Amino acid sequence: MKKILVGVDLSPESELALGHAIELARKTGAELVLAMVDCIPELPASLAPAARDVALSYTQELERRLAADRVALGELRERHAGAGPGLSQLIADGFADEEVPRMATEVGAELIVVGSRGRTGLRRWLLGSVAEGVVRRAEQPVLVARGEAVPGGYRRVVIGTDLGPLAELALERALPLLADDARIDLVHAWQLPWAGTMDVPVVAMPHEELRRELTAALERAARQLEARLRDRGRPAAAVHVHLVQGSAAHALTARAADEAADLVVVGSHGRRGVRRFVLGSVAEATVRHAPCAVLVGR
Repeated sequence: MKKILVGVDLSPESELALGHAIELARKTGAELVLAMVDCIPELPASLAPAARDVALSYTQELERRLAADRVALGELRERHAGAGPGLSQLIADGFADEEVPRMATEVGAELIVVGSRGRTGLRRWLLGSVAEGVVRRAEQPVLVARGEAVPGGYRRVVIGTDLGPLAELALERALPLLADDARIDLVHAWQLPWAGTMDVPVVAMPHEELRRELTAALERAARQLEARLRDRGRPAAAVHVHLVQGSAAHALTARAADEAADLVVVGSHGRRGVRRFVLGSVAEATVRHAPCAVLVGR
């Protein structure tokens, strides 16, 4: 990994995100780019004179605060100047959920790190909803940071899989971020479709046979993951498998809570139809409810 872009709005949550990004930069040797997004509203041309005076006063105050924030961003960069191979900063005007993905693509970042919450009110940049917007729009993997950073890579990791190529891609993005001695729990959630409603005929589903097939497929995926870890020189460690009937997002967040995980890995979307496991909506729900950091892989 060569470059990580981290969204910064000077809130405590973005400080946590920066902490995660710094630890990952130390582990992977990546350059860090701090990205701040400002937004100054344009005044309507038809404002009454009295309203325009108020609006101008507000805009001038906002500009002063934004100028102070830019100074603070420079100070933040100076404080962490030795955090990795390189540390730079970018500032853009607009909305964070649009500008952060654009800046990441512009600088060639291979990972975006954002906080799960941020400032509220008029100065609304990196909120939970903005993090979800970045997840939806970004072309790169997105790490939504939650909790304290873990030195040396994430150690207790829950990985969601639909056993398809997109889940494989998410897994590939996650492997460089894991500690050498990481415990991995591989979770496969499944649900039978509704039948006999909305003109869909009732179909007899071989429930136990399907469960056996899914269990065998999940076990094969775990052994393949163990082989990949060995190929990367990681210590041999068992990958624990969990087949869950029910909501994928609930299965992932519940397992993360049970295991006191510090990272959940999920694909941005996956299969549809009968085997509907890790979808884009599941990624967003996991980002919203997981008790720890979430990597949305692409």
